[in-house]
Amino acid sequence: MITLTGFGYEKQLKNPSKVFNNTWIDKSFINGPSIKTFEQQFANYCDTDESVAVGSCTSALQLSLLALEVGRGDEVITVPYTWVSSVEVIKQVGATPVFVDINKDDMCIDTTAVAKKITNKTKAIIGVDLFGNVCDIDSLKEFNLPVIQDAAQSTGAEYKNKKVGSLSNLTCFSFYPTKNLGCWGDAGAVTGDKKLLDTIRQLRNHGQRERFAADMVGWNSRMDTIQAEILLNKLPLLDKHNQRRIQIAKIYDSELYNIVGVPKQNENSKHVYHQYVICHPNVDQIQEWLHSRKIQSRRYYPTPLHKTMPYKDSNSYPVSEYYSANALAIPVHQYLTDKEVGTIIKAIKQAT
Repeated sequence: MITLTGFGYEKQLKNPSKVFNNTWIDKSFINGPSIKTFEQQFANYCDTDESVAVGSCTSALQLSLLALEVGRGDEVITVPYTWVSSVEVIKQVGATPVFVDINKDDMCIDTTAVAKKITNKTKAIIGVDLFGNVCDIDSLKEFNLPVIQDAAQSTGAEYKNKKVGSLSNLTCFSFYPTKNLGCWGDAGAVTGDKKLLDTIRQLRNHGQRERFAADMVGWNSRMDTIQAEILLNKLPLLDKHNQRRIQIAKIYDSELYNIVGVPKQNENSKHVYHQYVICHPNVDQIQEWLHSRKIQSRRYYPTPLHKTMPYKDSNSYPVSEYYSANALAIPVHQYLTDKEVGTIIKAIKQAT
């Protein structure tokens, strides 16, 4: 099976425990030294001053909203075509998600539609870097509202030659195992405004400013030290891995552009292809054929969130609905061989 996600790094390890050896030796499983080391190295990578390690990107988004004091009666603008975390965190803090559609070309938030949805209740905008393509951050900033960048799928990407993580009021990252930079459990990080990061650092650890001194209601959302040490080992490989994804995406572009819809890179973005998503009206047929050829693929996202019960919205978002009906992710991970890439291309051509 040619899988949607590759774990080549893990497969070549003869002794996996060496990857978290320091943590194992000193038994610093929570808040160990590797946490601060990773936070600083990741901040350096993002060309920013500091980062805060947390338990997941979902927690990163939730704590970011709390740090901005978003709560009951407030509204947050985002998109319905995304992973559920981007929207559920708004409800979790008591606020109301307000949807705008995505662009037809880059599948990111339609910034021209945002102004029509802003009210005196709007407290923030969550822009999603979908599939590794960076949304138009500068246009979102023009609304003079806090911008939370959901960069769960865009670690290592760039916008106007600047690294994601150095652009928005707050940027939230995911290190889920399938991500471009993934650990062996779940983990996330936040970069951005120092004052807000100080609040998030306190919120992630039960609201404590120091041990046994909680002066706000907090959460248990700390990154495990083992995950930090794993990420420290994998971070130096990220740019190389992303470059291979970009290389594979360019091959797909040249071979498939006249057969299926292929992703378009935002003109200001360096896309890192967490997913390579094709579009076709007979997407189910293509997926079935790929499966028969032992090639894994996946529908992202088959139901837009405004059509789900918890986030139901009576409005129509035609571009989101189009992609939900017609989009399919095919393998693009860095461990694919050229032969496997050729096999995938051949199968798609056969299916169409």
